[in-house]
Amino acid sequence: MDRAIQQWLAKHKEIEQNCISHVFRKLQKSYVIYGSMILLPSDAIDLLENQIFGPNDAHELYELIARHLKITHIATTRPIPLYTDSEVQYENKLRSPSNFRPLYGDFGPLQCSDPPSQSDFAAAYWVTAKQNGIHQTWSPRWTMFSRGNVSEKARILSLPSVIAAVNQGNRDGKGCAAVDLYAGIGYFAFSYLKAGVMKVLCWDLNPWSVEGLMRGAKVNKWPAVLAQDELALSEAARNAQIRVMAFHESNDCAFARIQKMKELLPPIRHVNCGLLPTSRESWDAAVGVLDEELGGWIHIHENFGLNEIETKAEDVRSDIQRLVDQKSAGRGTGTMETRKAQIDHISRLKSYAPGVMHCVLDIYIHPIRP
Repeated sequence: MDRAIQQWLAKHKEIEQNCISHVFRKLQKSYVIYGSMILLPSDAIDLLENQIFGPNDAHELYELIARHLKITHIATTRPIPLYTDSEVQYENKLRSPSNFRPLYGDFGPLQCSDPPSQSDFAAAYWVTAKQNGIHQTWSPRWTMFSRGNVSEKARILSLPSVIAAVNQGNRDGKGCAAVDLYAGIGYFAFSYLKAGVMKVLCWDLNPWSVEGLMRGAKVNKWPAVLAQDELALSEAARNAQIRVMAFHESNDCAFARIQKMKELLPPIRHVNCGLLPTSRESWDAAVGVLDEELGGWIHIHENFGLNEIETKAEDVRSDIQRLVDQKSAGRGTGTMETRKAQIDHISRLKSYAPGVMHCVLDIYIHPIRP
């Protein structure tokens, strides 16, 4: 990056370097490379384009950056908006990166059919990055990628509760499974697989994310199937070689889907609920799919004010306990007092906004005891 900037400045001696040195310093320190793509800080690019660049200067600098860093694509991105940009705002449920802005290279067509076809997928630009020894694949024009989650991905790999579930499954010969109710391209699902979980069932609404999930599983050599028909799903649930079962649908369907396959699947010991600012809509399904005989863990992502993390975490635990009690009462087994929800750990993942922390709650649901 330094060489690219110096080479560009050498061609533009008319520019007062003292006036722009702070912009280039930011450019040098804040870029991120994923495979063949580099993401540049949006604030630095805004300053350069609005105050410094002439009509052809930007392309010239980007060309130098691509050459010196040996990459093919350059873009800048901003936080994923929670709502669409249309006149009537709707929740951005697909978490589409509408603020993504290509700067250099061919990122594929601007438009695609709805739903996207295999031709759309083939025409798009895809990038693959490696974190914690795991490959993840996505199309940056259509799918978000959060580098801030890398510590949570690493935490799952060595999480004692994950290791305990894997070891218990190995001992009794049944293995264990996990469910990711907001799987995306496999951000957290792949960490469970690498940690030794036999099978992960993944839900996501974004077809581009599901395609990235399938492509990433292939790169990691984890056999995967996309939900098509009931017979194929039953065969995939039964087949220990299939590591990923992907569902392009609302996670409202998860409980009913899993109930039909329950006897064919390994015990579900972990459920991931990774949506911000809240994953509340998935909690009922999360409680319902956990193995009742062995118990398990729900990993809930939430935004909390810095001064109320413990209080809000207890509120979440209480809500989960209420759902557990409702399911126990519905069975009429008299086990409500023995099946408790407890907070194992609160992970303060990263700052989401001033005064707001992205937290992950590890909530353990005790097994049914006769």
